[in-house]
Amino acid sequence: MGLRNSSTHYGAVTKLLHWSVVLLFLHQYLGANLMTRVARDDTLLGLTQGDWYNWHKSIGLVLLVLAILRWIWRRIGGLPDWAEVLTSSERAISHRNERLLYAAMFLLPLTGYLFVMAGGYGIKLFGLWDLPNPLGKEATVAALARFLHILLAYATLVVLSWHLGLGLKKHLFEGTGFLYRMLPWGPRGR
Repeated sequence: MGLRNSSTHYGAVTKLLHWSVVLLFLHQYLGANLMTRVARDDTLLGLTQGDWYNWHKSIGLVLLVLAILRWIWRRIGGLPDWAEVLTSSERAISHRNERLLYAAMFLLPLTGYLFVMAGGYGIKLFGLWDLPNPLGKEATVAALARFLHILLAYATLVVLSWHLGLGLKKHLFEGTGFLYRMLPWGPRGR
């Protein structure tokens, strides 16, 4: 597998960026569910509620950097042609969903950042460095950003479900080998 995308398959850099985002998004969803359920003075898996929140915020900023890198790489590396197994309506919906997923990759970290900064919570990056707060405490901005962050998280789950569902349908139920285009193992994509 080459580093760059070809007309028929995704390259190693695209796959690395894709799966890094997938794993970190999974971490964010699981972490968010855990951090909101841990009592302030309790620990879970050796982490306090504050630790869970700081990891969530830190990984969110990493995801924003990865989203920027993905977007740049997509512009530089291009994309393979559409898989022949996709119908025209599946292509149209996939194209729209890709745009929505890119928007989520940018907006989720940004709304989270606005919420914690405007809320006066701040970010201690990976528990090591306090990031400066350029916003100051703004309760209205914090409340709006929090609402949007949560709304976007749930909306993103809907889009991700379709994205994953289409891939599984094509790969498993139609037997097309569709997922090999993006999986880091197996034969080259179709």
